[in-house]
Amino acid sequence: MKPKILILGAGYAGILAANRLAKQTKDAEIQIVSESTEFKERIRFHEFASKGFDKKVKIKDLLRTGINFLQAKVKQISPYENSIEIENSSQCLRYDYLVVALGSSQIHQIHNEENSIQSSESVSEFIKKYNQKEIQKLCIIGGGLTGIEMASEWKYFHPNTSVSVIDKNELGSTFSKKGKTYLRTYLLKNGIQVFDKTKIYMISEKEITLEDKNKLTFDCIINCSGFKSSNLAKEAGFSTNAQNQIYVDPYLRSLTFQNVFVAGDSAYLENSILRMGCVTALPMGAYIADQIAKMIRGKKVSPFSFQFVGRCVSLGRKEGLIQLTYGNDKPKEWILTGKWGAVIKELVNRFTIFSLLMEKLLPFRFYFWPKGNPIQQKEIVLPKTMFIGT
Repeated sequence: MKPKILILGAGYAGILAANRLAKQTKDAEIQIVSESTEFKERIRFHEFASKGFDKKVKIKDLLRTGINFLQAKVKQISPYENSIEIENSSQCLRYDYLVVALGSSQIHQIHNEENSIQSSESVSEFIKKYNQKEIQKLCIIGGGLTGIEMASEWKYFHPNTSVSVIDKNELGSTFSKKGKTYLRTYLLKNGIQVFDKTKIYMISEKEITLEDKNKLTFDCIINCSGFKSSNLAKEAGFSTNAQNQIYVDPYLRSLTFQNVFVAGDSAYLENSILRMGCVTALPMGAYIADQIAKMIRGKKVSPFSFQFVGRCVSLGRKEGLIQLTYGNDKPKEWILTGKWGAVIKELVNRFTIFSLLMEKLLPFRFYFWPKGNPIQQKEIVLPKTMFIGT
């Protein structure tokens, strides 16, 4: 019988895995399940929220012929039975290999009036809920990449509004000294208030009280403080962390169920450099496709290999920041800024869709990524030794 491969989630990792598998496993049944019929460019959600419209790309247009696409919401994963239950349906999907690539659509809720741009649904809801011109005081909670991009994008399209960023950590904490300075200078120069190393004491109606008792009024809050994966895996009995990510081994297999692979934001490899984001989702999806193909052919699999090169952030439409990093994601003291930073950031964004299309259209494997051991090497502290001279 043909092996059945079921992929949950049609994001960057899921689509790339499906296309790459289809080229290597001619005798396998590949099915991909998604709640939506449209692929959402998650790395552009801050753009869609600021402009007030959403770009639409059909998932089927990104998939190779022969891949079965099913629009449905997963109700339950039953890993002991190797099956999936679909919501509002008696249909039960069975699999030999399962790929969980559901992403991280949930947030760490802080207040009942907050908004999110973490999922396509939350972006659409935000756009429907608000008339952008009516928002005069936007407060963004979280000063990571998502928060910084949202703040600068919003200010670019709505220059006369008040924008504030609040973060308990230092702004741009993952960037080099030069990178942090540039980010802060850019935000302040463009009239964006920064409250970093600051905790929120209380949020009441239209007002935020900081721990130093300073108060900020707002028309709208967007929570970019941290993201969580779907709780389906946790409910199914997978070993998960506080963000509902599934613990995986160096082969990106679930520690609990060895025929289940996990890609993108749904995966957590302990003691590794891997972090949530498109930058890791694409390589993980490609790698998993290659390993499942090897297993079907009876070949030996190899552990996931990945290293970082840099990180990039868009600052409105005309500026950007490119931060080069070491393989372990630690920043180097080298940055590229301004117009060329924006150009490179845009090219990186376009390359993601280009990769999905090339993996679909070309007869050979197209996508590649920098290789290296993703497991962090623990620092060895040698005991102090006393030498007695003569």
